[in-house]
Amino acid sequence: MKKKFKFLLLPALLVALASAAYADTVTYVSWNPGTSLGPNGTTVTGTMLIGSNLITVTYTGDVAWFNPADGPVNYAPAADFTSSGVPNAPGNTGMIGLSQGHNGGYGPTSLLNPNLNTLTFSAPVYDPILDVVSLGWGGAQVTGYNFNETPVILSQGTDNWGGGSTSLWINSSSPNTVFGNEGTGAIQFDGTFTSISWTATGGEDWNGITAGAPTPEPGSLLLLGTGLLGLAVLLFRKAKPVMHLPTL
Repeated sequence: MKKKFKFLLLPALLVALASAAYADTVTYVSWNPGTSLGPNGTTVTGTMLIGSNLITVTYTGDVAWFNPADGPVNYAPAADFTSSGVPNAPGNTGMIGLSQGHNGGYGPTSLLNPNLNTLTFSAPVYDPILDVVSLGWGGAQVTGYNFNETPVILSQGTDNWGGGSTSLWINSSSPNTVFGNEGTGAIQFDGTFTSISWTATGGEDWNGITAGAPTPEPGSLLLLGTGLLGLAVLLFRKAKPVMHLPTL
């Protein structure tokens, strides 16, 4: 193999190493009991430990109901929320039910702020994940989450009311919107964020959410660091001039 070809393979190797660092256990928000009325509607707070950082997560917006001991896996198989990049599903650490302004018999709190929903992180979070349950009704009712960032659908499947492998989708004409017709699965936002906001179209009785973020394992970070060190050594050797001693 020519040296030049080996050198070209290095960026691909580093990309693979970086991916490995983030294909680790996901820490999900542990939502605190109780809700409080804030300036923009109903607020729910929680925490998640990312590495050594305890991050406070605040959700403000539409709340049809809230249960701190609930979780998506009570309504759908764990496989709906796992993929090659997400090895573990959320536990029963809380779930927030949204209704997008449709009362649905859950009381007036669902009408406080039907259109604007925001997750705020007390420190920057890498590649955050939003798990959704039962987005939209089966049949004709489609509900859309219109995000201020670009989402990626990682996984999806059936839930207790139906749905399937195509019940969540993103149209090329609306790359920041996730549509659901009884859609359940995991959505990720690639990059670093301190908040994510969305509006919703198409009210319904409820759809549920919780959030999390990958926690790189020490071994993965060591692997990534080793790869970067190796690249630095190769670049140094490539740049170092070759000294030719005079022939005696």
